[in-house]
Amino acid sequence: MIITNFKNLAKNSFREKALLIVEAGYEAIDIGKSVKERIGVKNNILTIRHFEKENPYQIDLKNFKRVFVVGIGKGSVLASMSLAKILSKRLTDGITLDIQKPKLKIENYKLKIFQGTHPLPSKQNIKATQEIIKLAKSLNKKDLLITFICGGGSALACSSEKELRNSILATKELTKTGANITELNTVRKHLSEFKGGGLAKMAYPATVVSLIISDVCGNELSSVASGPTVFDKTTKKDAENILKKYFPHKSVFLSALVRDLRETPKDDKYFKAVKNILFVCNQDAVMAMIKKAEKLGFSVKIYSLALEGEAKNIFSSMIEKIKPREAIIAAGETTVTMNSELGIKSYKKGGRNQEAVLGAINNKQSAINNNLAIISFASDAHDNTEAAGAIGDYSTIKKAKKLKLNMEEFLKNYNSFNFFKKTGDLIYAKQKYFNVADLMVVLRK
Repeated sequence: MIITNFKNLAKNSFREKALLIVEAGYEAIDIGKSVKERIGVKNNILTIRHFEKENPYQIDLKNFKRVFVVGIGKGSVLASMSLAKILSKRLTDGITLDIQKPKLKIENYKLKIFQGTHPLPSKQNIKATQEIIKLAKSLNKKDLLITFICGGGSALACSSEKELRNSILATKELTKTGANITELNTVRKHLSEFKGGGLAKMAYPATVVSLIISDVCGNELSSVASGPTVFDKTTKKDAENILKKYFPHKSVFLSALVRDLRETPKDDKYFKAVKNILFVCNQDAVMAMIKKAEKLGFSVKIYSLALEGEAKNIFSSMIEKIKPREAIIAAGETTVTMNSELGIKSYKKGGRNQEAVLGAINNKQSAINNNLAIISFASDAHDNTEAAGAIGDYSTIKKAKKLKLNMEEFLKNYNSFNFFKKTGDLIYAKQKYFNVADLMVVLRK
């Protein structure tokens, strides 16, 4: 099973069905399986079957003297290793920067594997990013660079001490104020020489094929990992306006960041030999979940593929609208807005998926009963904790009452992990799946 504690969570057949829908979603974004099924080489023609599967992309490897692979972001190391196996002797060299190192033997893959930190960068990230920059700047017109650009790359790719300092400051402050991921990435692009098309500029004049795994709402490619190979339409002024929006009063913090903002590459020549491909996104998982739900006898509605909003309130409308024998499925990225008055020491442990489920079962207006099951989970199985997410239903509420757990108090302290740990409703899953943001299911008998 993909969900490692499946048996403990499947307390009844209804819960089991909800969890099987989740497993189908995970199966569709399995990293190794996706790369193996969608990428192949025959007679030196590299074929990439991407999200728009009816139009595969092909490139003749005989046109290049050297072929390199670079992976950036969550899951990029497994993806790069899978591609290295397909390219075999055609691969010259490669580098990956991920949050984890694989347990597999890596000696035969011609890849340098770097492990960085997330959600905040560190000196480890600088060392790895500098290696990627060195490789990119060494390329010439007869070289092919294939990249996997995955979610989490905005934090992982960090090119200098100055960017490290500014990125940590911007991430911490903007996250606390409730800025969305697009706004945060706009600022991070303009604090970096690598993001916002920076890698494409460094690799020029080589040919670049960038396989992008979207974890952002609407699949805006320039926002995934802050778009290192994508032309950036935002400007330095846009980044400055975002900072001023959330910090209207001039401060040392604001002045320091505004001073270090830079413009991203705007010359079209850097992008003429770049092909950016949406390789995997949340729709891959959602379509598989729909198919499974229908097979289990439910009619299905897609609520949204670009769901945004405050996590604890996100399920309210779905619960109100759901009909008998129906599954409502959604995907997106919610926000947890911290109460700055509490102080950071008051924040406990949790993730936006766990917060979303806790908010749903705590909502008195939703009136959760025996007929409903609610799940929210991180597609990469890491919801800011070792848990992937949580499942909530009437049995969760009964268990909380029995244990005298105050749901409101757990929400107030951003302590959803420990709430669901006590009720036994945390979801744990194997971590070998692409990060396509968050996935949600509401199921009704």
